[in-house]
Amino acid sequence: MPKTKPDSQKRADRDLCPAPAANVMQMKVHVIARWMRSAGVTDPLTTQNARAWKADPSSAPEWFIALLAEQAARASQRAHRERQAAIEHEHRMMVLRDKVEKQLLAGARRLRSPDAERIAFDIAFRASKELVRSCTDVCGDTTQESMTDLDTAALRWAGVDPSSHSTWIVHRGDCPA
Repeated sequence: MPKTKPDSQKRADRDLCPAPAANVMQMKVHVIARWMRSAGVTDPLTTQNARAWKADPSSAPEWFIALLAEQAARASQRAHRERQAAIEHEHRMMVLRDKVEKQLLAGARRLRSPDAERIAFDIAFRASKELVRSCTDVCGDTTQESMTDLDTAALRWAGVDPSSHSTWIVHRGDCPA
């Protein structure tokens, strides 16, 4: 069974609430038309009325105020869901980062998820930049005192040997390699 409305229903919706009026409301035509029908409104919504009622809801009919209230409630719920999803994602990434760090320190060679690999690559890239920063006058001549165990483990996971310049993935601008 098709999910699209019959053409006659779409035409009736557009007759009751033309697209320009719906655009003023930033809502879909069929949503406004449904509210208008449920309130028993038979006169089409004009763009002028939509603008005036949106600017000054005290002059708007009850169905319009209820529609605005529902729109605001849905927007608030959507914003809350998006904030919750962002917080949950950030928490998952923090837990995963801790897990990846432990796996790298334990000498893991394979990680199970793309997110875990992305985190390991990030750690290895940051460690590579620290490795380059610790170079003396010549790129590749480094003092590895600033490298942490996690940095060394991440570089090892990425196939970089801090003592072998040819395996480095990041170099200084003056590096001949």
